Amino acid sequence: MEDYRPTRLEIDLDAIEHNCRWILAEYPGYEFYMGVIKGNCYGLGTPIIEALIRGGCNYLCVSMVEEALEVRALHPDIPILILVPISEAALPVARDANVCVTVATLEQAEQASAVSGLKVFIRANGGRDLFGGPRTRDGFEAVVRQIRQSDAVLEGLFLHLYDPEDEWSTYAEYAVFEEMTSGIDLSAIPVVSTSNSLSMPRYENKAYSNACRIGNIIYGIENDNPALKNCCTLLSEVTQIVELAAGSSISYGNAYTAVGADQLIGVIPIGFGDGFAKVNIGRDVFIRGRRYKVAAVTMDITLVVVDDSIIEGDEVQLIRDTRHLDEIAEHNHGVAEESICLLNKRVPRRY
Repeated sequence: MEDYRPTRLEIDLDAIEHNCRWILAEYPGYEFYMGVIKGNCYGLGTPIIEALIRGGCNYLCVSMVEEALEVRALHPDIPILILVPISEAALPVARDANVCVTVATLEQAEQASAVSGLKVFIRANGGRDLFGGPRTRDGFEAVVRQIRQSDAVLEGLFLHLYDPEDEWSTYAEYAVFEEMTSGIDLSAIPVVSTSNSLSMPRYENKAYSNACRIGNIIYGIENDNPALKNCCTLLSEVTQIVELAAGSSISYGNAYTAVGADQLIGVIPIGFGDGFAKVNIGRDVFIRGRRYKVAAVTMDITLVVVDDSIIEGDEVQLIRDTRHLDEIAEHNHGVAEESICLLNKRVPRRY
């Protein structure tokens, strides 16, 4: 379909594949490299999946049944894990699609164990897990026993690790996990994962862990290693220059007022209707390699304060690279991947 608007998200599949290959070389010894593709591959779209597989990922992780079924239609054989517990009604659907589900609590384990042949992962609670679950050896063993004594299949277990940048809390989570599983032969469980994107650069892999979950690191996000390549850029262009006299306001509710001097405003065709939220007001975009401030965001249009070096047709880098994503996250009080996940189908992906 032809684009009649210059706004698009450009995605480098070769960079994704490169990042995967680099991860496998930098962090060897895992049997399973589990590519996290939830949120429509962090907003980048399903073509990412092929690049991940070419790069060496041999397991995929999603967060919804719908995502799992979409991936299964593309790849009949690759293992798929839904990282969060799903509804009881959806469990047979997952079983029929040969998709692994997650349980955290004994109640969830009881529901899963009633579905013969269903592959199950147990989500271990190291102390701060969103879905609760037991934190004692007896409680955790009860969950394991519930699955093992049923016709469901215990495929694996994983520890999320919520803040690997905090060494004390991370070691505390490991300690809870090791105490909970101290009476279990982890080598008898096919997949055990206590490593993720943020923990791998900071901690040695545990001997009992044969799988790593790689999400942000695949996309070069929240990792300063120069070997990881940028994989996406959000681009548009200046479609119009508006002259704004000092003291004059522009846009709904006088969203921006020129203070002190006349100003030039660049009109950029993207807005919160595309997933480019108002919280972006005040942050920088790049035009001709220089920084310019976002002045206002409407549903369809973003206004940027520019100077007389900028002309209509100039390209605008709304998201320049993964380092820019970190900067945006700090400004928006969010996380790096949020800005790309928010972009909806009005923004075409170009690979």
